[in-house]
Amino acid sequence: MDWKKIIKDIRVRSVSEEAISLARKYGYRVYMVERYIRLLGLEDAKRLLDAFEKPLKPVIRCNDLRIDCDKLASLLEDLGFRLEYIPWSIHGYRVVEEPPRPSIGATHEYLKGYYYVHRDAAPLAVALILEPSPEDKVLDGCAAPGGKATHLAQLMKGRGLVVANDIALYRLRALVGHVLRMGLWNIVVTWSDLRKMPRMTRRRYNKILLDVPCSAEGAIMFDKTRKKKTTQLDLARIVAREIELLNAGLDLLEDNGILLYVTCSIAPEENEYVITRILEMRDDVDVVEPPRKLFNWSPGVTRFHKLLFDNRVEKCIRIWPHIHNMMGMFMCMLSKTRA
Repeated sequence: MDWKKIIKDIRVRSVSEEAISLARKYGYRVYMVERYIRLLGLEDAKRLLDAFEKPLKPVIRCNDLRIDCDKLASLLEDLGFRLEYIPWSIHGYRVVEEPPRPSIGATHEYLKGYYYVHRDAAPLAVALILEPSPEDKVLDGCAAPGGKATHLAQLMKGRGLVVANDIALYRLRALVGHVLRMGLWNIVVTWSDLRKMPRMTRRRYNKILLDVPCSAEGAIMFDKTRKKKTTQLDLARIVAREIELLNAGLDLLEDNGILLYVTCSIAPEENEYVITRILEMRDDVDVVEPPRKLFNWSPGVTRFHKLLFDNRVEKCIRIWPHIHNMMGMFMCMLSKTRA
């Protein structure tokens, strides 16, 4: 889809005095704050902006293929870490306090592959929602640096197949390092532009994770440059790429397979808009409810500004920083039927 058409759809042309004032106060592009006000209302928009100013504690994901998780927690607590178990995550612990040294990513236990360090708990939901089994053939289409690919492989008990692909060679080096460190031998790493893969291979997958490159607007608490980095023209180009990637991912999916589309953005342009455009483009795709509800997440939005989205996007998942105390994320599960 041409980005020039997309910018006509998504451009915010008028902004309120409240948006101008809040954008100046918090250091954002005005169109972003105007979007928050239109989506959430003024008071919740302020809460969202405040939430982005608060740091989040890192989270570790225990690799239960290498160590008992209770034993790992005990070892780390003996080193001076204070951990808080996250029940819905199965293997996740929030690092509430750290000793002066070592850091959580420099312990002997980390180097032995006993755990993976995530910036936050929200990414742990992704693999749990996709629910891979040891018999599955899974593609992680934009896999680097490897947090979700290694989680998928772990949930599959080191069996089945996870193809972890990425276009960025320098990021793949980190992924390979995590695979070797954690001993996850059911992962095959590939270097390719996902958009070209349907023409390059006949292999199809029954489950696909597509955590696409995005504006990262849900992760502003980790990177304050995101407040002003993305212009509306930049956003239109990002959205065009996301539509291309999702369309290619669906081409790589088996009939009756499941694809989970993920962004770390709260922008409806990158989320519900992308899903709606794909549903318009293809008659072999539907939105499905996640198999289980891990926590009280929010539904997708069905309208924004002048845009009306397909009602099926209400089945998608939104994680809001000011509501869920995690980084902002969007997830949508799609099924593919025989056309």
